[in-house]
Amino acid sequence: MIVEKLLHLMFDNHDLAAASALLHDEFVSHNPAVPHDPAVKTGREAFLDFLASPQGQAMMHAESSTRRVLADGDLAAVHSSLTRPDGSTMAIVDILRILDGRVVEHWDVVQPVPETAANPHGMF
Repeated sequence: MIVEKLLHLMFDNHDLAAASALLHDEFVSHNPAVPHDPAVKTGREAFLDFLASPQGQAMMHAESSTRRVLADGDLAAVHSSLTRPDGSTMAIVDILRILDGRVVEHWDVVQPVPETAANPHGMF
């Protein structure tokens, strides 16, 4: 599946050039941390610039584990964990829309995993 390949290239191989080939020419990230002025650069360029930034590199080099992948038509959702070098873990859901065999839109929801929870269910 293309979304698993994209995440593998980004988080396991740290290969932005190869990941870029999987992003549609009209790619848009809805993550508010990704700076994007459409008058200056494409959404794909803005997303790749973000991933090349110190913040993006820290994320890409953290330990990532895919827990679930769901697909419905042109949409896929990936539920994963991301553990930073400081030991803190984030629960992440990426939602991606596919067009012409490439990722054209991206949304994500990121939540810190607390050290203690009010229930025994866990986040994964």
